[in-house]
Amino acid sequence: MSDDKPKTLCAHVEEELQVNDPRAYIALIKPATHYCEGCGRSAAKDENLCKPQKL
Repeated sequence: MSDDKPKTLCAHVEEELQVNDPRAYIALIKPATHYCEGCGRSAAKDENLCKPQKL
């Protein structure tokens, strides 16, 4: 069974993507167009956030 849903930034941070591959993490957040109402993170795509809202 395959899960096609992209990971949220929360999942990436939990797996320490920002430490292990900072460039990949930056690609997910730059340029930010949305923010998460839940955790406050910002991202380039709404699909990378749990509760996205447009900036």
